[in-house]
Amino acid sequence: PRTYPGHMPGSRGTAASNRLSYARNPLLGSPSQRESALGTALLDSPPAGTTALSTFFNLINNYVGMVLLSMHFTFARSGWLALPVLFGLTAFGAFTGDCIILCYQTLEARNPTRPPSYAEIATQALGGCGKWLTIVSSLIEVFVANICMLIIIWQNVALLLPSVSYSWVIIGCVAASFPTNWLRDFSLLSMLSSFALLSIMLILAVVVYDVAADEHATDRTLVEPSGLFMSSSIMLAGLTGHVGLPPMYSEMKDPSLFRPTMYAAFLVMFLMYAVAGVGGYLLYGAEGHVLITEDMAAAGTSIFSKVLTTLVLGSITFKLFCGVPMGVLILVEIVQDLYQERTGTTFSEAVAFPMRVATWAGTIVVAIGILPYLEYVTALIGINSLLISVLLPLIFFLVLHRKTLGGVTFGGLSVLLVLTFIATVIISIADVQDFLAKFAGTR
Repeated sequence: PRTYPGHMPGSRGTAASNRLSYARNPLLGSPSQRESALGTALLDSPPAGTTALSTFFNLINNYVGMVLLSMHFTFARSGWLALPVLFGLTAFGAFTGDCIILCYQTLEARNPTRPPSYAEIATQALGGCGKWLTIVSSLIEVFVANICMLIIIWQNVALLLPSVSYSWVIIGCVAASFPTNWLRDFSLLSMLSSFALLSIMLILAVVVYDVAADEHATDRTLVEPSGLFMSSSIMLAGLTGHVGLPPMYSEMKDPSLFRPTMYAAFLVMFLMYAVAGVGGYLLYGAEGHVLITEDMAAAGTSIFSKVLTTLVLGSITFKLFCGVPMGVLILVEIVQDLYQERTGTTFSEAVAFPMRVATWAGTIVVAIGILPYLEYVTALIGINSLLISVLLPLIFFLVLHRKTLGGVTFGGLSVLLVLTFIATVIISIADVQDFLAKFAGTR
């Protein structure tokens, strides 16, 4: 199996060698040097062990990505109620992330020579059904995230080049991205997108600057119940990434610091999302578009404001441009890892390359077909996140610890699981009805 930049197998003894001999993605087990479907490139994690600070930034990069651009839209759809909902969902995401780490610790204690991946946790808890449920959910997450990234890239480039027709923007972006199909690992793309956290901070800085300098919108409401379900789905899309937690935990120099570091990271994530959401809602009110970059481009009047908007558009577009081929690589390598697990052999490049091209082309075709429905595509990721980052971690924890949990704790968590499942069904139905209403032209 291949390793990543900065990784020197064997420098941490047997346990480290086992961690580094995982497959090439964190779903089936690997180092965390990869592109999270919705976040950004993770920082290098040398086998000597990451510090708490490095892990903190890895966590932020793992979760915070393109959904930040739509956070103000969740406020536009549901009003100020979005803020406490965002806090509750972020706190719940941190709790279910903690459940995954506790499951990891339990399985590692049973077999210290085989640190478990997310899929291994699923297998130990639910058997083959759990493993395949996790794999299918992850494939959906990455594929749909790639669709979202393509649509955002095209829309941002169209804002940067307003005199160019949208069709030519798409054709140009597709032509520019085709050579990325020859990339065979994450190394170059990880390096190119390593400044992604700076892009995110730039977006937040521009929002704060505009709130301080510009007039605020007046069409704001306290509660808009009709938009609550869509808003929740989009928020959840920004909290998906639990698959990457086991490898990040395994690479820490002092794993006992991981849980407080993770909770601190989730708190900072809430603050980042809140700044984008509250600031965007103050600026653009209920008329905010799905992407804050579109509102920034339309509202910018001064030369300085236009320069800042151009920097935001350029940086986030480049980051997403690097993210799409990483998503393609992950999709193909998940399939390759499954094939290798079954047959003991890997795909030749003569097989892998056409698979990458077919995956890349399929994503583009689907993205073109659903261009007007970005918010619903993002919401689909959020609904999928309810499965892989909320429901499954709770189920894994209950199954793996059923003999050690007290009756009250087990009962309370079981009730929480049932309520979460009911909420998932309600949100899914509401989002489908919302989509059908827009598709029919009645919303």
